[in-house]
Amino acid sequence: FKKDLAKDVAGDTSGNFAKLLLALVETKRAEPSTVVDYEKIDADARALYEAGVKIKGTDVNTWISIMSQRSVPHLRKVFDKYKSYSPYDMQESIVKEVKGDLQKSFLVLVQCFENKQLYFAKKLNEAMKSKGAKEKIVTRIIVSRCEVDLKKICSEYKQTFGQSLQQTITEHTKGDYQKALLGLCGPEQ
Repeated sequence: FKKDLAKDVAGDTSGNFAKLLLALVETKRAEPSTVVDYEKIDADARALYEAGVKIKGTDVNTWISIMSQRSVPHLRKVFDKYKSYSPYDMQESIVKEVKGDLQKSFLVLVQCFENKQLYFAKKLNEAMKSKGAKEKIVTRIIVSRCEVDLKKICSEYKQTFGQSLQQTITEHTKGDYQKALLGLCGPEQ
């Protein structure tokens, strides 16, 4: 688009929500490592707790820093360790500590860090179950994930909702649109 994404984000958002989005756009996330640094995991879990549930208010900058810079496998371990400090899991803490677009963004991040395929399976289910499938959402997810991890999303879908994504597509769509979606999903496994 011959524009700078960070400038556009900064121009269209504000406050802590803008800080989070800019950190995600500008920060280089650490690469996953085969070495598990238990001290760093513990320090990050404690920092998230001390920056949120433990204090009045929330030190959003600490949350943004950790969630935008650490590797996904590291963050999964941090969220598990977090439960040993907080009476709430990370998602419950987010709901208690922040509101609005910032809350939604943190929740999506955590859900994707914990299990991205389950996140997309749930989004597909929500879109399909609404009156008249929300075609834009269904199309965007299936097309964007078909060459990445759609088979895993189908597996999570069946495990979570008790029927295959293909069955749900058949129940909630019609015609060539249905055929295209089923073709991208492939046969049931």
